[in-house]
Amino acid sequence: MSKNILIALGVLSGVFIVPLPAEDYSKVNFNLGGGVSTPLNPTGRYAGISGNVITGIGYNIDKHNSIVGEFMWSGLPTNLTAIHPINAPSGNINLYTLTANYRYQVPSISGSHFGLYLIGGGGWYYRYSTIDKNYVVPPSTVCQPIYGWWGYTCDTGGFVVSQTVAYRGSSAGGVNGGTGFTIRLSDSGWKFYIESRYNYAWTSRIRTTLIPVTFGLRFN
Repeated sequence: MSKNILIALGVLSGVFIVPLPAEDYSKVNFNLGGGVSTPLNPTGRYAGISGNVITGIGYNIDKHNSIVGEFMWSGLPTNLTAIHPINAPSGNINLYTLTANYRYQVPSISGSHFGLYLIGGGGWYYRYSTIDKNYVVPPSTVCQPIYGWWGYTCDTGGFVVSQTVAYRGSSAGGVNGGTGFTIRLSDSGWKFYIESRYNYAWTSRIRTTLIPVTFGLRFN
């Protein structure tokens, strides 16, 4: 019985993954890549350049139109070129996203191995801050935007609430849009891609804005 199930799954996988002769494309698409993320203001006032990893899987409606679900991780390290208070917090901040996107592509430009595409969508953006466990806000610290960036709150008198914060997560909706360039690798359906995409999330206190530039491999 288990052998028959495996054979059936193999046949079904072949139907979806192997390009169909009549349509010359697969119904399933996949991508995996990594690169560099550059924060824009207001995020750029507090975070610097970091790496990113993006992966996704989706459905090809036809040769030009696709729906893609994606996961992205991007670091948001402290911006070392910005001026911060002497007693400002320190730690790590990471961004995680789950998005649904529409992609329009031109698989081949004038019959060549080169292609172009536009992509855009939206979804869930989660910014997670981990503060140095030994850091405590000094008493009577005047509230400044950087404390909001790290997740601290302020009292009615305009001072930071003095407490030790180990971590803080902030969820928000967000949108993205960008363009990419592909190079087809033989006729297997695999492509090398380079992509730049603008991301904006309505994170509380300080909005999250960045442009990841990603290099990777894509199937169809």
